[in-house]
Amino acid sequence: MPLTSEGPTPQETAASLLAGLIETGRFGLDECRLVLVPAQRSSDALALIGWSAEAPLPLLCALLRSWEDRFGAQVVALFGSELHVSVARPPVGAEAVNLLALEHVLSTAGNIVDDPPTPFPDYAADLVGRTSWSFWWD
Repeated sequence: MPLTSEGPTPQETAASLLAGLIETGRFGLDECRLVLVPAQRSSDALALIGWSAEAPLPLLCALLRSWEDRFGAQVVALFGSELHVSVARPPVGAEAVNLLALEHVLSTAGNIVDDPPTPFPDYAADLVGRTSWSFWWD
């Protein structure tokens, strides 16, 4: 994806998602911990902290790195086996969206592949312009 000066930066998008997660109160702040990870890229943070979930960690980190480059994606929050990612430059074209939806399926996240099993075209269409992605594994 081409980088442009238009729109929010990846850091601004990440801050916005984090503020939204805090405002909803879905995850009580008393249960949250701020973790600073000595990583040059947010896509490397999961491996560096030794995060464990049912996720295929090497594949997931590779996907996150690719999404960081292409879409300005940033890992924003982890809650148990739940991952929240901000997206500064979401895909808009059909080809890019379909490829991304396939990559989301490859993540093996339970909310994408079986909770509920959303038809692929519907899932891909829902990714157009979306500035946050969530994944969780059971």
